[in-house]
Amino acid sequence: MAAAEPKQRTVRDWESFRESWDGVHNFLLAGECLPFAYEMPPVERIVDVLRRDEEAHIVSGARGDRLDQTDVAAWFRSLPIEEAVRAPFALAHYKLAKHFGTGGLLEGFGELVLEPWQQALRAAGFAWTRCYPIVFISGPNRATNYHLDYSHVLAWQVYGTKRFVGLKDPDRWSPLATRIHSRGVQRPEQLAEEDELAYDMPPGTALWNAFLTPHWVEATDRIAVSVNLSHGGLRYQGKLCRHEEEVEDWQRQHPHEPKLLF
Repeated sequence: MAAAEPKQRTVRDWESFRESWDGVHNFLLAGECLPFAYEMPPVERIVDVLRRDEEAHIVSGARGDRLDQTDVAAWFRSLPIEEAVRAPFALAHYKLAKHFGTGGLLEGFGELVLEPWQQALRAAGFAWTRCYPIVFISGPNRATNYHLDYSHVLAWQVYGTKRFVGLKDPDRWSPLATRIHSRGVQRPEQLAEEDELAYDMPPGTALWNAFLTPHWVEATDRIAVSVNLSHGGLRYQGKLCRHEEEVEDWQRQHPHEPKLLF
């Protein structure tokens, strides 16, 4: 009997999460699997503070068949904030802890978001080698194009709406050889709309993005902000997910190749 076609789903309890976390399909998180709340600053302040941080990565975010790395930082930083929030850009910041302190942009984020999430994850039987937040900001009609992440990601939408697009049969489009060498991967020409498994993500939506599965994320005609919690070395009862275990096995067999996991 043929397997049922994957459909959108929401995981609301840790028993279901344990059954689903190491698969190849994305799913929404709710209920006890979303054990945190946080009031973000106004979007203008988020943009203005982070664009002035020299560790922010700011690119054009133009839609295409692969990640766009065209640097527009100098131009974007020169804009009045009223223009900046309407401009064509994409900003990512990977080192947010400096903004968690008293008076910081994300004051209290560690105590109110990271700690409750990690405590709940640990109580559910999980351990990890890294778990940290990343902010992704997309200007109107911008996109994070087709790519694969060497991580599990909890994507939490906090401003605007994004469309998070995964695939119904990700291993068809990204076999082991592609997953191992996925830097700079390009969207396959044959990929069609019927191959997609997409979620619209208004503010408050949280989605679990599976390790090393192809996806892309598109903003609507308004600026959109998400906070992603990135996990590496995530294990349940000592066991990695299938895709991360494959990468570790490959790395052991090819000790002189560049390190893929971090």
